[in-house]
Formats: sequence, C-alpha cells, structure tokens
Amino acid sequence: MNTKRRKKRRWLIAAGVIIFLLLLFIWLMYDSSANLQVSRYEAASEKLPESFDGFTIVQLSDLHGAQFGSDGTALAEKVRELEPDMIALTGDFVTDEGDLDAVRQLVSELSEICPVYFVSGNHEFGSGLAQKVRQIMTDAGVKYLSNEFVSIDRGEDSIILGGVEDPLAYADMIDPPELARRMNEADPAAFKVLLGHRNYWMEEYPDLPVDLILSGHAHGGLVRIPGVGGVIGTDRSLFPDYDAGEYDNGAYTLIVSRGLGNSVPVPRLLNRPEIVVVTLRTK
Repeated sequence: MNTKRRKKRRWLIAAGVIIFLLLLFIWLMYDSSANLQVSRYEAASEKLPESFDGFTIVQLSDLHGAQFGSDGTALAEKVRELEPDMIALTGDFVTDEGDLDAVRQLVSELSEICPVYFVSGNHEFGSGLAQKVRQIMTDAGVKYLSNEFVSIDRGEDSIILGGVEDPLAYADMIDPPELARRMNEADPAAFKVLLGHRNYWMEEYPDLPVDLILSGHAHGGLVRIPGVGGVIGTDRSLFPDYDAGEYDNGAYTLIVSRGLGNSVPVPRLLNRPEIVVVTLRTK
C-alpha cells in the first residue's frame, strides 16, 4: 500500500471515530437529560380489595429542580397522559433555593390531575429548605406525609398510605418501624404502601409489616451500564445495591425510582429521567 493510500485510510478512520464520538455524545445528552422514560410495574396482593384492582400510582422522585420542555410543563403533561389515581413524590425535589419555582410550578399542575402525596428527602433538610418546600406543597393542595399515614378509600374499601420524613429531619421523630407498626395496628388486614426517600429499606428494615415501599435517592447509580446497572452511587460507592427497579424480600416489595434530576453538575449518562408507574392488582 503506497503512502498516499495509507494517509487517506488514516484520515478516513480518524474522521469515522470523530463522527462516532460526536453522535454518541449527542445521543447520550439527549437520552440522559431530556427524554423522559416511563417504567411500569405491577404489585399484586391477596390483601388488595377488588375495588382497587388497577389502581395506578405514578411516582416522581429526585427532581432537584429539573424542568422538562421549553415551558417546563412536559413532565406534568406526561403524568396526565398516564391517568393516575394517585401521585407519590418521594423527596429531593430541591437542591438549593433556585429550584423552588420549578417545584411550585410542577406541583400546582400535578394537583389538578389527582391526589398528590409528598415525603421529604435528604436535600430538603440538607439545603435548609424543608419548611419552604412544605409550604409550597400545602399551598398546592399536596398532602405532606410527616411520619404519618392516611386511609385511601374506594367505596367501603380502603388501603393505607404512610410516609416517613428523611432521617436528616427531626431528632425526636418516630422511626420507620414505629410508623409501620401504627399502620399495621390501624388495620392489620389492609394493603399498606409506604413512601420513603432513601433506598436502604431491605438492608435497614427488612421486616416492616407493609406490602409496598416506593423510594428514590439512588439516582439509578448516576451513570448506568446497560445490563449491569448503576456504576456510581449517590454516596460515591461503586456498583451500589438497590439502585433502581423492583426488589422483593418475601416481606414486601420495594420499587426504587432512578429519579428525574441530579444534585451534582454531571450529566445523567445512559440514565434517562424516569417516571415510575405502579399498578396494583388483586392476586
């Protein structure tokens, strides 16, 4: 092969590599920063009344002030299309004061769709904005669950929904086992859903008397590898456990959302912002 042909081949290879990397970068940025993904799960139980068969919960987590669409309404519009019976917001909706307006806009739109429930995350308290976030939720008609539970009724049937404050909250608050115990005492036969921001449930509290836990916090491992999972945890650990998806330990089912935004100035690589949809089924 002569010198001119070798040089031409090298240029073609170099150009091909550059084009590939450019397209990969564009795809990663589009895939991981703006393109909402809907992940669907079913939670089946003999304890669930037939009137709740098909009851749909949309879970949003770890917003961190992120906005979708040119006017910031794309997320609420997508949730509306999913026709939920209930919306669960599982914490870390802010990172700093600049995120409050995005949260205010979003929850005002969500509250027009169906009942909305919120539990705090570590960033609500770590940022010092917990009370401001609570006021935003209250003003929008969102129920802020502060280590308490409510009954969700359909006719004469009901399920129990509880929500825990993040551990960074108040020193004298009850712990999750105590809240779960009170939920169980209220109606031992009822199907029970617990909202809690952290994803450590099966490690810290493997025997809670609840049926379904919805959480976030892990951000899907920040960076994800298809077929492998999260690479870096929010605690900077490698290949974290319970980073995203559905887990069952025989006592309850845990669903961990990958979340919507980021608390660090790093793009979500191969980790699209996620809307979780959980449909309850009577076994």
